[in-house]
Amino acid sequence: MMRMPMNHSAQKMGLASSHDEDFYVTESDRQALLMKEQDHDLDELSATVERLGDVGLTIHDELISQDLIINDLGREMDNTSNRLDFVQKKVAHVIKRAGAKGQIMMIIFLVILLLVLILLVFS
Repeated sequence: MMRMPMNHSAQKMGLASSHDEDFYVTESDRQALLMKEQDHDLDELSATVERLGDVGLTIHDELISQDLIINDLGREMDNTSNRLDFVQKKVAHVIKRAGAKGQIMMIIFLVILLLVLILLVFS
């Protein structure tokens, strides 16, 4: 049998097919590399999100503990304020009952008490 020479278009198809195959292999390798880089980036992003979640939980716990402290402080302030109001009312009542002479005596007594306390502190 006689061999027929390949015509020009068949040769072009062979070259184009070879060129296309090289392009597909190169493109496939490039896409595999891109997917590997994206996987690495996603792993880093996942780790960062996990750390942020841990930080968020820590902040939440801290806020809860500080809220409890502030609530306790508020109750103590209310209690102290009520006691101070009571004492101020009692002092006002005593001052009214004592009159001018009694007020002078109270002032003298408090000054003497202050001096004694100062002497005790610095002695």
